Amino acid sequence: MTKLPYGLSDFRRVIEEKWYYIDKTKFIELIEQEQSYLFFLRPRRFGKSLTISMLEYYYDIYYKDAFGDIFRDTFILTHPTPLKSSFYILRFDFSAVDTTDYESSFRTHLDIRIDSFCDKYHIHKIETKNPINKLEVLFVYCKKHNLPVYILIDEYDNFVTKLLINDMSAYKNIVTTQNAIYKEFFTMLKVGTTGAVKKMFITGVSPLALYDVTSGSNIGKNISLSERFNDMVGVTKSELIDMIHFYGLENKKESIIARCDEWYNNYKFHQNVKHTIYNSDMILYYFDSIIRNNREPDNLIDTNVRTDYSKLKFLIYSNQKLNGNFKMLNQLILGEKVLVNEIKDNFSAFELASSDNFKSFLYSLGFVTIRKEFFRLTLEIPNQTLKKLLSEFIDYAYEEFEDNSMNVGRLNDYLAQLAINKDLQVFEYIAQVIKQSSSIRDYIDGENFVKAYLMAYLNLNHFYELKSEVESNKGYIDILLDPIQEEVPYGVIIELKYIKRGEFNEKLLQTQITQAKEQLVQYDLGERYIKIALVFKGWELMFCEIV
Repeated sequence: MTKLPYGLSDFRRVIEEKWYYIDKTKFIELIEQEQSYLFFLRPRRFGKSLTISMLEYYYDIYYKDAFGDIFRDTFILTHPTPLKSSFYILRFDFSAVDTTDYESSFRTHLDIRIDSFCDKYHIHKIETKNPINKLEVLFVYCKKHNLPVYILIDEYDNFVTKLLINDMSAYKNIVTTQNAIYKEFFTMLKVGTTGAVKKMFITGVSPLALYDVTSGSNIGKNISLSERFNDMVGVTKSELIDMIHFYGLENKKESIIARCDEWYNNYKFHQNVKHTIYNSDMILYYFDSIIRNNREPDNLIDTNVRTDYSKLKFLIYSNQKLNGNFKMLNQLILGEKVLVNEIKDNFSAFELASSDNFKSFLYSLGFVTIRKEFFRLTLEIPNQTLKKLLSEFIDYAYEEFEDNSMNVGRLNDYLAQLAINKDLQVFEYIAQVIKQSSSIRDYIDGENFVKAYLMAYLNLNHFYELKSEVESNKGYIDILLDPIQEEVPYGVIIELKYIKRGEFNEKLLQTQITQAKEQLVQYDLGERYIKIALVFKGWELMFCEIV
């Protein structure tokens, strides 16, 4: 059976060893029609490295004689461009840089890649210990001998973003100081464009380092938000259906599409594009289990898509308090519309805490996607996977409060008991944590806070899909816990009512309880779903009962 290239990013291996390949070679012509120096940003695990590898094999003069084998059965084989097999490729991969000794590791990586270039093309080794000087000498040599150079950089921002997350001073040291080697590297690339360097293609996730080292990307064009390149990485709906047919999964087609839509879909990288795309890694991860084991993976989220953004908590704090950025995260969890004037592809890491930049940064990480409504853009969480990852991020934020005693392991034990035995202790536990966490209570009071807090923590499991405002019998379910697997005995429908502390009285409590029960009665998703009424007075849980 044709294997899935899950975790494989060597284009030649994918083709020659006959792994399953979604043909993206048609985008080579579009790339060639663009300016010579390009930046292409996408969230992690979308297939950028395979794209870089594709370009390397296509343009490298070294592989000219093997071109037919490497690109067999692809679109570009019969539609070649004028520049195929005509460059000397100098490729870097900054995900290889070790952040524990970042400057030395970065220098070593540059050295290795430059030396490899010289060995590959039989150029005399350049004897200098400074890799920036070595790069300069190389460019002079290539210009003198008329060797056109194509620079490929994969994950240009990988290690510097890790530095930003963990140590702002280290980020400043390598990116912005006068003799910062990372900055010197990009300066030298710009110098190279006046001679030997004819083309560049650089991938990454966010535009932060791009702005900070190049004064706003003045050495190239950022095509990340171009409509033409929306589908260059990722999986479209038609490509997903092709996979289903290729592997003979027609009998599961509807269920596969429904699951992938809910968990891996809805990314969009231009406001006018009508369709959405799926994350490549997530699709391959899911299909790998379906094909090998004839069932879905036990955990629908691949651990490889997780990134430790916990240290980015500083973005949602101002003066030791949660700020408007955190309020926006709560809006997203609640499914409320978050307006954005534009998605910015050019801003500094030092301006990241501003609201507009923070929204664009979340977008570049893949936490949110865009939807066009009339002439406005709104942000929303794309799928269940990102809902859960965003819930984890919110949990990280709450950990900053010394009196926040939420234990996620215990929470999941209680959730499992809810799923198996209709045990309501999970709600008592969450309410107890809110009641004990005075710092959280002081941050914000109100129904939206209680609901967002509930949704964030109820979402930290792998056996329920969490949904909000689900239509049922002309009503809207406040919170729905939808079982992912058949083995989960019960789903949960929650009707949440809220009473302000200063307005509370017993009569109002009974009125809210009655209304909650009446609304629950009209929801009908079948006998598998238990219905629970919750009434809060401020942050206190006053009523919790199965209806």
